[in-house]
Amino acid sequence: MKRLLIPLLCLWLPPAAQALNYDPDEDLLVVHVDELVFDDRLTLRNVIETTFERYPQNALIQAFQEESRALEQRSSSWIAGYPMLYLQYIDDALFGRDDGITNVQSGYQVPLWMWGQKQASEKVTEESRQAVERYIVALKHEVAGLVRDALWTLRLMENRRELARQIYEVAERLTAVVQRRVELGDLARADLLLAESDQLEKKTVLVQAEAEVMHARKAYQNLTRMTRAPRKLEEPLSPLKQFDERHPSLAAASASVERAQAEVELTRLSKQGNQPTLLVGTDSSQVDLQGNFGTGTNLVLQVPVGGDDWHAPQVAQANLTLNEKIVQRETLRRQLEKALHEARHNLEVDKAALAIAERRKAIAETQINMSRIAFEAGEIALIDYLKIQASAQAAIRDAAERAILVQKDTATYNQVVGVLP
Repeated sequence: MKRLLIPLLCLWLPPAAQALNYDPDEDLLVVHVDELVFDDRLTLRNVIETTFERYPQNALIQAFQEESRALEQRSSSWIAGYPMLYLQYIDDALFGRDDGITNVQSGYQVPLWMWGQKQASEKVTEESRQAVERYIVALKHEVAGLVRDALWTLRLMENRRELARQIYEVAERLTAVVQRRVELGDLARADLLLAESDQLEKKTVLVQAEAEVMHARKAYQNLTRMTRAPRKLEEPLSPLKQFDERHPSLAAASASVERAQAEVELTRLSKQGNQPTLLVGTDSSQVDLQGNFGTGTNLVLQVPVGGDDWHAPQVAQANLTLNEKIVQRETLRRQLEKALHEARHNLEVDKAALAIAERRKAIAETQINMSRIAFEAGEIALIDYLKIQASAQAAIRDAAERAILVQKDTATYNQVVGVLP
C-alpha cells in the first residue's frame, strides 16, 4: 500500500500550490477563447473613464449641451421671437371708387418680452446647464456600476473555472491511481468505472465553467470595448451610511425637476402665438386728387389681452411634465433606499458566511487528508471516499467564492451610496 502514498498525496492541491505563471487558457477543453489580458498597471478608474467615453448614451451629452447653448442664446436676446417686415398698400380703386387716394404703410415689427418672461427664460437656461452637468456625473456613475458588476462577475467565473480545473485534475489523478490498483488486484473493476464516471462528471463541470468565463469576458468586452482588464478590483468600504441629495442619480433627477419647474413658469408667461409686438415704420398717403402726399411715422404697439382659455392647455401640459419628473425622482429615491438595504444586508450576510466557510474549509482539508489515509489503508470504500471528497471540495469552493462575494458586495455598497472608485 505504501507505494501508492505519493500519488495520493497529490489528489488535492490548494490554490497556493499552483504555478504562478500558469495560463488557464492553454488547456481549454473547448477551444473557444475570447482574449482578455489582465494588466497590473490598469486601474478600475481607467476602465470606467474609457468605457464612459465609448458609452452610447454619451452622445446625448453633446445634444444636451447644444440645447443649453441654444437656450442661452434665446434668453440673452433683446427680442422675444421672430421679427417681421410689415408692408400695407391701400388703393380706393380696388373697391370700385377712384378718388385717387392711396396709402402705403411699411415697418419693422419686433416681438417684445412680457413682464418677467425674460427672467423666466434665463431661469430655464440656468437649470438646463445644471441638468447637463449633473447628467454627466450620473451617467458616469451608471457606467461605473456596469463596469463593477461586469468585472466582479468575471472574477467569480474565473475563480469557478480555476477550482473546477483543480477538482477535475484531482479526479483525473484518482482515476489513474484506481486503475493501477485494479491492475494489481487491490480494487474491483466496478471501482474503476465509478472513478471514471466521477472524472467525467467533473470534466463536464469544467467545460461549463470555461464557457461561463468566456461569456463573462465577452460581456466585459462588449461593455468596455477593451481587451484588457485590471487585475486589482478591491475597494475600501465607504464610510457613508446613507445616500443624500448629492447622490449622482438623485441629483440628476432633482435637476430635471428644477428644469421642468422653470419651463412651467416660462410657459405660464408666454402666450403661444400672441406675443406683444412693437412696429416702427412710415406711413405715406395721397391726400387729394392732385397727387399730394402726406408722410408720417407709423408706431404700433400690440399687447395680447385675455385668451387664457386657449393658453391653459400649454400650461397644463408643462405642469404634467413637471409632475412626471417628480414621480420619477421619488420612484428613484425608493429604489435607492431598497438597493441600499439589500447592499448592506448582503454584505453583512456574506461576511458572516465567509467566517463560517473559512472554518468549514479548514475542516474540509483535514477530512480530505483523513479520508485519503483511510482509503489507502482500505478502511473505506471508494464510493465513500468520493462522497467525502465531494463534500470537502464544495466547502473549499464555497470559501473561495464567499471571499470574492464580500469584495463584490463592498463594490455594490459603494455604488449604491454614490461613491466612484
